Formats: sequence, C-alpha cells, structure tokens
Amino acid sequence: MSLEKDIERISEEAKRYLEIGEEDIIRVHEISNKLLKHSEKIVSGALKSLLSSDLAIKFLKEAGLTKERAAELYSRWLGQVLKGDYGLEHAKNVFMIGLAHARYGVHRRLMCLCIGAWLRELLRALKEVGAEDSIETAISISKLLIWNLVIMLQGYYIARVESLKRASGISPTLFERLFKLKADEVYRSIMADMKMASRK
Repeated sequence: MSLEKDIERISEEAKRYLEIGEEDIIRVHEISNKLLKHSEKIVSGALKSLLSSDLAIKFLKEAGLTKERAAELYSRWLGQVLKGDYGLEHAKNVFMIGLAHARYGVHRRLMCLCIGAWLRELLRALKEVGAEDSIETAISISKLLIWNLVIMLQGYYIARVESLKRASGISPTLFERLFKLKADEVYRSIMADMKMASRK
C-alpha cells in the first residue's frame, strides 16, 4: 500500500471511530473566526505548558526553535485545526508534523500532553466567546484534535518503522511480529515484578 493510501486509510478510520461528520467540521469552521481572535491567548497557554517541560525545552533547543518560532508554528497549526477541511491533503500535512516530531526525537507522550494543553486552551476560549451550542462545539473540537493526534502519531510510527528498516534491513511486518513477541514477554515480566512488589 502506498504511503498516501495509508494516510488516507488512517484518516478515514479515525473519522469513523470518532464519528467525525461534515457537521463537526462546519460547526468548528463557524466558530473559528471568533476563536482565532483569541489565538494569541490560546497559543500562549499551550506554549506555557510546553515550556514547563524540561524534556520539551531540550527538544526545542535541539531543533533550533526559539520560543517565537514555536509560537508561530503553533499559530499556523491552530489555523489548520479550526479551518482545515480534514481531507487527504490536510491529513498529509498533519502526518508531516508527526514525521518532524520523530525527526527530533520528541516523545509521543509529549505530543499527547500538547494536545491536552490545546484542548484546555480551546475550551477556555470557547467559554469566553460564548458559543450557542457550546457542548456540541466542544465535542467537535475534541474530536478534531484527537484526529490530528492520531495522524501525527501515525507519522511518528512510520518514521520509526522506516528508520529501523533502513538501519537494519528488518521489514515492517517482521518488526511488528518481533515487537508483539517481546511486548508479551515484557508484559508478563512486569506483571510478575508488580505482583512480587505488592506482596512485600
């Protein structure tokens, strides 16, 4: 399967799973201009969370990103979240963000925490602008943020698998089998250690 088809498949699967319909995208588009009037505050809040992490600061330095450049990238992404069409080209752009995160070794945990910070800030802004259907709009925003996270994580995953394949010659299928086999061993081992620790 081509990479483009894989991105499209993951995007459509995420939309089905999260029940993202055209009405969600329209609902967010309709409130986007009001929310974007608060973009400086939204970006500032999300960036404050990012800069509270020593790990994030390390990655920003390694990537050569200043606080101002990070804020600029955050602003651009916020515009895509609120005004994007959630089609294939949009998914490909978000996928590339995941690849960029992998390129600099950004932890997936940090990516998830960032989405949490974005959700917090967007919901605060939503409350401020006083949307008519605030619950429905909050649900739509939440679904679209999770879609973004899923696509980014897929980019991250592909970067890891392809890097391993190129470095070692191990195919993605074999990698998955080995990972599953070893993950089972790790699970059993940690479970046993945890049971032993709880008995003490």
